[in-house]
Amino acid sequence: MSDRISRANMILLIIVCFTQFIEVMNSTTVVVALPSIQSALHMRANDLQWIVTSYVLTFACFLMIGGRASDLLGRKRVLMIGLTLFGLSSLAGALATDPVWLIASRAVQGIGAALSIPAAMSLISNSFPAGPQRNRAFGIFGALGSGGAAAGSIVGGLLTDSAGWRSLFYLNVPLALLLIVGLLFVTVSPSAMQEKQTIDWLGLISVLAGIFVLVYGISMPDVDSAWSATKIAMLIIGVLVLGLFILIEKFAKNPLMPLRLFKFRSLVTSNIIGFLMFSYMTGFNYFSTLYFHELGYSSLAVGVAFLPLGLTSIVVTQITPFFMRKFGAKRVLIVTQAINALGMFWLSQMDMDKSYASFILPAFIVLGLSIGASYTAVIVGSVQDVKPEEHGIAGGIVNTFLQLGGSLGLSILATIAASVTASANDVPANTALLSGFHTALVVSGLFAIVALLLAFMSGGKKRTAVSNPKDALVLRGEGR
Repeated sequence: MSDRISRANMILLIIVCFTQFIEVMNSTTVVVALPSIQSALHMRANDLQWIVTSYVLTFACFLMIGGRASDLLGRKRVLMIGLTLFGLSSLAGALATDPVWLIASRAVQGIGAALSIPAAMSLISNSFPAGPQRNRAFGIFGALGSGGAAAGSIVGGLLTDSAGWRSLFYLNVPLALLLIVGLLFVTVSPSAMQEKQTIDWLGLISVLAGIFVLVYGISMPDVDSAWSATKIAMLIIGVLVLGLFILIEKFAKNPLMPLRLFKFRSLVTSNIIGFLMFSYMTGFNYFSTLYFHELGYSSLAVGVAFLPLGLTSIVVTQITPFFMRKFGAKRVLIVTQAINALGMFWLSQMDMDKSYASFILPAFIVLGLSIGASYTAVIVGSVQDVKPEEHGIAGGIVNTFLQLGGSLGLSILATIAASVTASANDVPANTALLSGFHTALVVSGLFAIVALLLAFMSGGKKRTAVSNPKDALVLRGEGR
């Protein structure tokens, strides 16, 4: 069989890769524009994190639904539905006049991305023959995802400074429309319909409701430095609803998250490590963005400042499989989580007098390398003991944990930062703000230490065979 990709498949590959690119780029551009959005919509500091959280939350909860829907309704059709939702919600976000409107549109964007990305992955898997062609296609797909995260920093900065933050959302509309039109002219093989499979709607509703209530409860402000009865009640309800989700999954015919896979220690520890890792990753990106703007950086300067982080992450993901074959996923996770913890503690020393070149840049380069490597190790570690025919399910579960970690972790860290800032009396406003960042980043370092301890406990001292870890990926490049 020829290793050369046919013209029809090349057109399909371009469409699905640019779907990945624009949706990953979108998540990065919005982070860069957060201070501009806050100023334009007069948002409270404690509510700003919902612009990120709403997207990540719906993305995580609908991720496996997107994969199942692709099999039941057809991959091309679901990809077009996802892109349509993404484009329309982007238009709604561009027209937003208040925070609730914008946050709601971001939530719908997350649903659109959750439908699009698994469908795009499935189109590659089923349109390209196994072997060099499929490996090359997944390699391009992954590179475009990582490239989208890096490009988003610059694009977000350029557009925010020159045309305003609304242009970031307007940009998505013609891009999504162009991809939809391209799909109309592409012929793909029909999905192999699975016999009478149903979507686990009860599981979806319960996990979405449980996580939302939990995140909302965490983000509620304290009253006189104490938790209100309403906040405590919301947290209890959130935990109970998540308990109900686990019960539903135990008896569901086609569960959203098959509990039987959690008998594998490597999968459990990798999921928890990934959850913690995306918690502090999302947090330190959020606080670093606000820190740069506090220093007076323009949005473009913020994008340039983040570029070393994205570029080093892209580079290291290409060489991490070699180190994993040589040393195993466990050792890679141990080393990277130790480095990540030190990086969080280092950044917690940020102040108004620190130099970017001597303080931020070295940390971003090292963290870019470490986070990129640990991301790959988490993905591979989650599937190393799972049967090959269940790698897709395991990959979907770990990516769901990653995104839930981003939403829940950011909520926790943003609430901690806001509480510390609010309690800082008789100090300048920027000093109070930085004191909140300091505390949140120290907590981020503690998250990384817990992940380090879990890495020591993870199963398998054997070296990991990494023939094609991309088969387990549902998303690549998110979280910057």
